[in-house]
Amino acid sequence: MHRAIVSISILIAACFAVCLVAAASRSVWDGVYTKEQAGRGKAIYLQECQKCHGENLAGGEAAPPLVGAEFLRSWNGKTAGALYENLRKTMTSDDPGGLSTRQYADLVAYIFAGNEFPAGQKELDRDPAALNEIQIETKR
Repeated sequence: MHRAIVSISILIAACFAVCLVAAASRSVWDGVYTKEQAGRGKAIYLQECQKCHGENLAGGEAAPPLVGAEFLRSWNGKTAGALYENLRKTMTSDDPGGLSTRQYADLVAYIFAGNEFPAGQKELDRDPAALNEIQIETKR
């Protein structure tokens, strides 16, 4: 009897924890960046990224597209934090990590805008832990 009560208590606690995690998670479809932030990201992109990733985030000979079906196949189910960290660790190709945390967040916002994820009222965070709560998902 005691084991059954302990097992049920553990099960309830686990269900509660899963519900909290699910409630905390957001999606790119929840308006996780602002139009102004994406505009700053576009300016950075044109200066720092266009030479490899092409106009309008479409990709180039040596760099993948940052919009469209190929991008969404690669990033679907991953987090904004993973995208942010990937950019921070690998971009720009001639100076990885050379941009500010704000600039990387602004670039992620521009990528989200390019993929037609809706803008919202609050800027995309620069904190990787907060960004890890935002799921990149194909259209709902």
